Amino acid sequence: MSTPLYGQRSNPYAAPECPRHPGVRSVDYCKKCNRPMCVDCTVRTEVRSVCVECANVRRPRVPSGQPVVTYTLIGINVALFILSFVLPLVGNWLFFNPAVGYRQVWRFLTTAFLHSGFMHIAFNMLALYSVGVELEQVLGRTRYLSVYLLSAIGASLFVLAWVLIQPSSLGTVTVGASGAVFGLFGAMFVLQKQSGMDTRAVVGLLLVNLLIGFIVPNVSWQGHVGGLATGALATWIYWRQGRAKPGITAKKQERQALWITVGMYVAAIALIGLTYEVIFEVLG
Repeated sequence: MSTPLYGQRSNPYAAPECPRHPGVRSVDYCKKCNRPMCVDCTVRTEVRSVCVECANVRRPRVPSGQPVVTYTLIGINVALFILSFVLPLVGNWLFFNPAVGYRQVWRFLTTAFLHSGFMHIAFNMLALYSVGVELEQVLGRTRYLSVYLLSAIGASLFVLAWVLIQPSSLGTVTVGASGAVFGLFGAMFVLQKQSGMDTRAVVGLLLVNLLIGFIVPNVSWQGHVGGLATGALATWIYWRQGRAKPGITAKKQERQALWITVGMYVAAIALIGLTYEVIFEVLG
């Protein structure tokens, strides 16, 4: 990027393209690696700026407007809560228990949109709103929705796996969004940890809510643990894949993220099938 002489206008087309975003002109050079960087790749410091690689951070493209995914999820939960009371048959087709999940796999996900009472849905929707609004902005809408749905499936999968420890739970019915919400808690912990932030607040919140699941009767702590682990793992995978890397454009990373998302869903389905096979072998 040449410096204009006194009295001359700078030529904006003389600036090189950003190596991470082809077609986008750079605005500065990294003070550490001296590579060009555009506005989206610039991390300001006290003296000049560094690129996202040298800062070891990722600048996700923050979706504009309201957190529509969070609002939509809340709306679906509330609508199904009302509908299941008006038409109980709806709930009967959507709840999960390990005995029926083998032939009706959709229940692994749909059960996360059912609730057993007003306090149940009120608490879960309040938690979803409080953590989801901010997390949707950080992860981006697509990744955020994927983490939520995968956490819901992971919660049901852990309930299924618990049958190997406690066979009597084969007919236990579980409903509620808490497993998916715990997945968002896990996502927040991973993002804060990787960003070097203080994680004591979110760890304390997790411990308190996990403890409630062990103390209060008729609460599926297995679903909480499964959702938490799934959400944390999925977010860590997205974070590793989404970090800016030399020679890899943002567009290419988005394509990679799509295939990784498909792979995680395929892996979840495969784990469900494998878990049922093990249960059949062990319990007969």
